[in-house]
Amino acid sequence: MADGFTILSTGSLVINESLVSANDHSAAMVDVIPFIKIVLHADDDTRARIRAYAGQTASVIFTSSNAVRAVINVLQRPPDWKIFCVGSETKKLVISFFGEPAVVDYAGDAEELAEKITRQGQVKEAVFFCGDQRRDILPDKLKAAGILLKELAVYQTLLTPVRIAKTYDAVLFFSPTAVNSFFSLNTPSSKTILFALGETTASAIRNLSDGEVLLSPKPDKNALLQMAIDYGRTHSIT
Repeated sequence: MADGFTILSTGSLVINESLVSANDHSAAMVDVIPFIKIVLHADDDTRARIRAYAGQTASVIFTSSNAVRAVINVLQRPPDWKIFCVGSETKKLVISFFGEPAVVDYAGDAEELAEKITRQGQVKEAVFFCGDQRRDILPDKLKAAGILLKELAVYQTLLTPVRIAKTYDAVLFFSPTAVNSFFSLNTPSSKTILFALGETTASAIRNLSDGEVLLSPKPDKNALLQMAIDYGRTHSIT
């Protein structure tokens, strides 16, 4: 590998410095430039609806850690919820507030979670805390299975595109909205490898690029970063 394998992360990351040490010729150099901004809803109506659901025994769905944060900000104590969630970061945040027993099931992406919920056959209705740009796949699958879905958007996703002058060896994407934001102003080199967290994000990339797309082995930001670093260490970049 050439010195200084360069990686652009289009979303926030907590980077292990040992992976990107400047003293190691085989290490990577990572730039973090967020291409979206998350704004949690704090209006009275949203807060009141969250509190109303907290007074119920409910099946609850989180497909984003942002939704978990928005809900936690309103609650004083964990309600009696049975929770289904997507992604390891989301699951960790759920457990930190609601406790591990509250997590009924977990999946790597929304489609997989929808399939797990419908296969159980016990969920007749559920509350879906989501963002304003949530994807259709989970709601559509649950509604098709006869599950009554009550949706509440608890955060907003704003695109914050940036024109990138530098050519990177790899670009990391964590959401379809970040993909759309990035490609609205940028066309990566044909040699740039595009790494995706989840199949939905990978599909969004393929819709906008003919470049090589590699999918994370698990729904975890750090796993995607590690995958990109390992790729750089084992492939010669010219």
